Amino acid sequence: MFAKFKKIDMHSHVGTWGAPFNIHMDAHNLIQQMKEYHIVKTVLCSSNSSNNEETLEAYTQYPASIIPIARINCSKGKKAYDELEHYIRDEHFEGGKIQSLFDGYAADAPCVDPAAEICAYYGKPFFVHSGHAPFSLPWQIGLLAERHPTLKICMLHMGHGNGIYVDAALTMAKKYPNIWLETSGTSMSAQIRNAYENVAQNKIMFGLDAPFHAPSVEIQKIQACGIDEEGMNRIFYKNACEFMNIEI
Repeated sequence: MFAKFKKIDMHSHVGTWGAPFNIHMDAHNLIQQMKEYHIVKTVLCSSNSSNNEETLEAYTQYPASIIPIARINCSKGKKAYDELEHYIRDEHFEGGKIQSLFDGYAADAPCVDPAAEICAYYGKPFFVHSGHAPFSLPWQIGLLAERHPTLKICMLHMGHGNGIYVDAALTMAKKYPNIWLETSGTSMSAQIRNAYENVAQNKIMFGLDAPFHAPSVEIQKIQACGIDEEGMNRIFYKNACEFMNIEI
C-alpha cells in the first residue's frame, strides 16, 4: 500500500546523531528507503550546520533523487550567511534550513533575517523547524513570514505534537500566503485533513524527518486522514512539485 502514491519527502537528513538519539543515516540507506516506499525525491539536509558537505556528497552521488538544502546556524552570523550563499550559488543547493531549537535563538530573531533575504534573493525556499518553545513557535514563524513576504517558508512539522501549536501552525499558514506546512512529526491526522480543507489544498506537503520517524507511520498518517485520492496525491507529490518548481 505504500507504493500506491508517488512521493516527494520534503524533510530528511543525512549524518550521525549521538545521545539521546544514537542514530545514523547515510546516502545509501536513504536511497534504499526511498525505493522501498516509492519516494522519488528527498529534500535533504545535514545533521547539523557543520556538516553540509555530507549533503553535498549525497547529492553528488544521487543527483536525480536528492534535493539538497543547507543547514545553517544563524547565531554564527556572517559565517553562516556566507555558507548559505555559497551552497546556493556555487553548489546548486535549493534552499536553507534553520533548527533554532537546537541552536538557541528564536525563529524570528534578527539574526535570521539575512539568511531569509539570501533565500528570497535567489528565489529559494526557507525551511524552519516548528513546535518547541521558546525557540520555534508557529507565531514566530508567522512574524518571520510577515517581514519577508516574498520568501517561501516551509514550516516543518506543522507545529509538531502540541495541539495548541498545530492549531497555530494552521492559523499562520492561512494568514500568510508565503507559509506552507510539512507533516512529519505532527500527531494529528485530523489536523492534516483540516489543513488541507480549510487552509489551502496546495500548501500541505508530506515529509518523513528521517531517520527520526518511521516511514510507514508518516505515510499512514496521510492515508488515514480521510481525504480523497486526489488530496493524497497532492500532499504526497503535487504540492511539493509546485513548491520546489519541479516539473510534474
